[in-house]
Formats: sequence, C-alpha cells, structure tokens
Amino acid sequence: MRLLTIAGILVLALSVSVAAIFLGRWQWHRHENRSAEITAFEAGQASAAAPLNDVVPIGAATFPDDARWRTATVTGKFAPETLTWLRNRPVGGDPATHALAWFVTEDGRALLVDAGWVEAEAKNRPVMPDDEMSLTVTLRPAETDNGTTGEGATRITPEQMPPAPADEVPGYGVLAEACQEPCGPLPGLAITPLPALSLGPHLAYSAQWYMLAVAAPVIAIVWIRRELRGEGGAQASVAPAKPKRRPGQLSDEEIEDAL
Repeated sequence: MRLLTIAGILVLALSVSVAAIFLGRWQWHRHENRSAEITAFEAGQASAAAPLNDVVPIGAATFPDDARWRTATVTGKFAPETLTWLRNRPVGGDPATHALAWFVTEDGRALLVDAGWVEAEAKNRPVMPDDEMSLTVTLRPAETDNGTTGEGATRITPEQMPPAPADEVPGYGVLAEACQEPCGPLPGLAITPLPALSLGPHLAYSAQWYMLAVAAPVIAIVWIRRELRGEGGAQASVAPAKPKRRPGQLSDEEIEDAL
C-alpha cells in the first residue's frame, strides 16, 4: 500500500510538471507573437504613407508581411451595394458596429475597407457614398473566417462579404481619412481607432508555469519523505512503552516479593 501511494505521488508530480511545461511554452509563444506584432506595428507606422500599389503590388496573391500596419493611399469609389455591418466589435470598451465595404480602386482592384463605426444600438445607419474620393488607410491582413453566418459579419474577411466587384487586394484597410470636401471621416461614421498594443501578462504567466514545473517534483520528494517517516513511526509505536518509575519507587515485582 505504501509503494502504491509513493507511485501515485510520482505520477501526479510528473503529470503536473509536463502540463506546466506545455502551458509555459504556450504563454511564451503568445508573448513572442505579441512582441513581433508590436515590432511590426512600430515599423509600419513609422513608414511614410505610400500608394497602395507600392505596398501591395498588383497581382499579389497574398498579403505581404511587410505591409502590416503600413499607411497607404488609394483613389477610387466605394461599391455601396456591398455595405456589410460588422457586429460585436467594441471601440474603447463600448459596443460598436462597423461599416465594411469594397472600395474599387482607379486601377481596377477592390480593397476591403473598415470605413468607420456607429454605436451598436444606432437605428439610423448611414449609406456608403458612391462618388470618387481618395482614402488613407492602415493595412492589415484579413482575419480568419470563423464560419459564423447570419445578418452582417463577425470577422473582417472576404468570406463574410458580398463578392468583390473586381480583383481583390489581399488584406483590408482601416480608414484613417477620406478626402472628399473636406477630408475626414465618412458622413455618419466615426473613424475606427487602431488598437493599443501591449505585451500583456504572457511572459509572467510563462515564468509562473515553469516555476510550477520545477516545484512539482520538489513537493513530491518532500511528500514521499513524510510518508516514509510516517511508516517508521508506525512500526515504532507497536512496541509497548515501558512505564516510567520515579527514583526510589518500588516496581510491581519488588512489591510482590515483599508480600
């Protein structure tokens, strides 16, 4: 029974260590991804605005990695019939709904644009203008489709949009400014702010999991030593304890002999 208990302690400690190592690696990878995204954000925002074709060349099949967070300019017209409302996308912690639409560029491509947002409960929502204008956008790779269907969209991805009216530009743009008369946000919409990126607590979480992975075997050793000490104590307690006798006091045998 004692061996089974020790074996169980060892298996438990090993399981905790292995799980903690995997969780520590997972948090470390999240930290690395956050760090890489912040580096890309800083590099992209530090670059001067450039024409869309210079950042995402014509004929590009995938979104260029160095185009992340780049500021690009493009001229063309929105396709108002493709307006799709992106739901469940808060802004500053407040519920918001974003206007997504295809923007047909003057060279015949179609760029998916997050054109701005309204409050989630807003009843009167604007329509997209169809006149020619110039946009300044921040480029981002398209999000992964989560397969959700229904009214509107839940991800910024071509899969949840009406078909593009021209060849698609990989990725999408977050509107920073629309230049009609004057330049600024589109009528009825607020500009979508860029996210505030931070490293978050993932590095600290990773360190905590690795510490648990090291601590689990130590705790197991202490636990096993206590179990072994308890076994020795139990054997010792089987032997009857001899009664203590005060100095000068007769024993029971001596009293019998005197009688």
